[in-house]
Amino acid sequence: MENKEYFNWGVSVTAPREYPVEIHRGYLGNENKMMAAFISTGTVEEGWIYDGESLSGGNEIPKQLSLTWISYAEKKFWKVETAIDQITQNNIQKLFEDGYMNKDQNGVWSHITYKKITVGLAPGGTVVLWLSGPNKKIEIAHYQATETFVSVNEFYRNPDEDTQQEFYDIFYKIEVPKETKDYIKKNGVPVKLWKEFRTKYNYRFNIHFYKTDKESSERETEYVNGEKEIVKVEDLIIYQNKPLPSYCRFWFSQYNAEAEFDGEEILNAFKKLTAAHPNKKIEIEAKVAFMYKTTTFTVRCERDEIPLEKTVVRMWKN
Repeated sequence: MENKEYFNWGVSVTAPREYPVEIHRGYLGNENKMMAAFISTGTVEEGWIYDGESLSGGNEIPKQLSLTWISYAEKKFWKVETAIDQITQNNIQKLFEDGYMNKDQNGVWSHITYKKITVGLAPGGTVVLWLSGPNKKIEIAHYQATETFVSVNEFYRNPDEDTQQEFYDIFYKIEVPKETKDYIKKNGVPVKLWKEFRTKYNYRFNIHFYKTDKESSERETEYVNGEKEIVKVEDLIIYQNKPLPSYCRFWFSQYNAEAEFDGEEILNAFKKLTAAHPNKKIEIEAKVAFMYKTTTFTVRCERDEIPLEKTVVRMWKN
């Protein structure tokens, strides 16, 4: 793959879970042509960890990004119009060339490369670009969009001749989940949250068993900033600067466990411990309960600890 100059890729759009967006128009391209158009396929809200449906694609490294969309939870349109700088272009090229090692469903490791350029859109106008492939997603750039105006009549057919505000209110009611409405009513739209999710911390997992056991094979991890990877266990014993985990799959000798972390809870725990212990290493302590009934998680730094009480855990026998 290191001899290739061109790589075929699809483009897709994703948004944080329960904060729906919908594309108006846009493209990836260069100064001479449009490589891939952003086509509206309806509301997007599956979560940053999901790549979204492929809309179109290309085979050259893009140099420009243009995209306009509506954020239904915020009742506003956003627009990003930016050049993709040369450093980012070079990084994309190198990532395509280097590829990565992937473990398929049959447990076979092979060397493959990325398949998509995925664009993430979050409240506050946060825009993130990733390269995505099977079991792998890595951030390559981020941008700040600006608020813009798109007439309701330009955005869709508007059969009932709704005013702009009526359009915002009606689609807020239809598209935004109740849990999100309740959160916004109490706390407002968390416009800074997804920027904070991009912060990296120096940490590792420290797993304790009720009897002799060990983590085997590899660990599958998804991160709050939208990245994901499968890493061999021997590469996980050291502290690393990483985004915070949103999901982990652990394999033990006879059981395996899934943990879904609450993004705001784990972020607040790390922010609190980092403020109290600047430049200190942090551990996420995982305690596997008797007979593998569950696993509890605690963020720990020196003598301070904060339990992650909102973590959802599932355990299975291999």
